[in-house]
This record gives sequence, structure tokens and C-alpha cells, in this order.
Amino acid sequence: MSTAIPLERFVCQNPACPAQHHAQHGTIKLRRRYGPHRRRLLKCTACGAEFSELKGTPYWNARCSQDTVDAVVEHVTHSNSFVTTGHLVGCHRTTVARIVRVAGSHARHLHDLNARDLKVTSIQADERYGFVGRKKEAVWDATVIDPSSKFLIQGEIGERTAALTQSLLKHARARLTDPHGLVLFTDGFLSYQTFFPEVFGRPYRPARQGSRGRFPKTAYRIPRSAAHVRIIKEYSGKRIVNVRTEIAAGTQVRVNEELQRLGYHNNTSAVERQNATARRMNPHLARKSLAFARLRIHRESLAHLVQGIDNW
Repeated sequence: MSTAIPLERFVCQNPACPAQHHAQHGTIKLRRRYGPHRRRLLKCTACGAEFSELKGTPYWNARCSQDTVDAVVEHVTHSNSFVTTGHLVGCHRTTVARIVRVAGSHARHLHDLNARDLKVTSIQADERYGFVGRKKEAVWDATVIDPSSKFLIQGEIGERTAALTQSLLKHARARLTDPHGLVLFTDGFLSYQTFFPEVFGRPYRPARQGSRGRFPKTAYRIPRSAAHVRIIKEYSGKRIVNVRTEIAAGTQVRVNEELQRLGYHNNTSAVERQNATARRMNPHLARKSLAFARLRIHRESLAHLVQGIDNW
């Protein structure tokens, strides 16, 4: 597995190394082999640091074989609980939880490094309901997805509040090349309408009336290239009886232009399908299951792991 990876693809694991993020420079050399699996101990010629070939991967310090780690990730991302995964793989549930935490952290770091300067013209945002600790304690998974490529841009976990929406949109905006040239499709949750001008608009300072008093608060202009569409579903019990569309910001011309490019009418189908896929992959999102997360860190780690597998 890892022994087949060429040395040119490795980078130094020393944070103080001047060549830490530079591969293909020939600074990584084979120092020796160690252990029963004959793993490679590598050395950086730029700073002299030595490290294992598994350093910086989910296999590092796993205290089990790479095949076991792969099997745990495979089973746990196919809606199997930690206990069930432990029985299938042949390890304890705490080992499964530790591997999920490490792999989830690695997937999140991988996403942060690579999901940058994304060129998108529209995004869809939605939340999915779940639990943590106990079924009375609800925790929502909020996501932003590119409906054209189905790439999951950003995910946040927390209570369904305005703070969660603001954090979701701001972190998604930071990953985009042009945050002022897109159309946002959301459901009827009012927090999206509240924070859309602040996150995707252009700030300006209104003129003060007279020469006394405080200056007006910062206001935001919506560019002609941006728009926000709300798809509001009306329910009777658990059944949808009506769906209406509302343009909360921007123009109908810009919305029609984006819909023609996407090839369908106003909806949030891309993110809703991704929500359904996540529920099949993540046992913590199964509403009628006893496999919901006991600890918040497990809920977050598994969410990042599922997102990483879905994207990368």
C-alpha cells in the first residue's frame, strides 16, 4: 500500500521546515526500514527531521493494521454503528471511535487545504435534523453544495439558530473565487435572508444626515450578479400541500439566467439528495435508530468523514 508511494510525493512533517509544503523537490530521502511491516523511515534533507511514511495520515499511530482502518471506515460510512462495526471488523467499539476521530480530522484538514478558490455561479443550502447525546437534544447538520458539480462546499453542525447560518455562509464564502456572482437557493428559514446581504453583498457607509450625531451603520448593496431565492414549503401535518418561490434579493433576470444554465426550475433538489445520501452513509443521522452519537466529537468527526468520502 503505502510502500508503493514514490518518495517525491512526500513532504516534510516538521512545521518549522522551510520546504514543508513543497513536494517534488527531492528533499525526502529513505533513512531506513523498521517494524514487522518494514515501513519506511524518511528523512528531510532540508531540516534533518525524520518521520514515518504514515505520519500525517489516518494510519499513523492507529495501533492496528491499515486493512483494519480501511475496514472500519468502510463499514461505519455504510450506516453501521460503532458497535456493529467493531463486531464486523473484530475490534472494540472504542477503537472504532478513535479511528473515526482521527480519520474525520484528517478529512476535514484535507477539505480545508483543497476546497479553495471554487468557481461556482450558484449554491444551495439546507439543514438536516439529528441527535447527539440523547434524542431530546437536537443537533442540525447545515450544508452548502454546488448544484452543478454536487460538490459539498461547507458543512456546519450545531443548533438551528442564526449563528449557525451565519457561520455556514461566511465559511462557504471564504472558499469561493467570486462570492458576489452567485445565486443562493434555500428553504424558508429566515436567517438565510437576514445574512445574505451581509455575506454576499457589497458594504458601504450611508451618508450622515447633518453634521451631528452618530454615523449610520454599514449597509450592503446586492450586486446585479447575485440573488437569493427562497423555496418555501407549506405543510398540512407531515404532508406538503404547496410550494411557493420568493426572490428575497436580486432580480428575476439573474435568477432566470442561472436556472437556464442549471436546466431546471427553482428548487433545492441537489442539497436535499445529498442530505438523503448522508443519512444512508451516517448512522448518527438515522432518526429511528439507537446509533445516534453519544458524544458531539463523534458526531462531528463522522460528518467530516462522510463529507470527505463524498467529495474526494
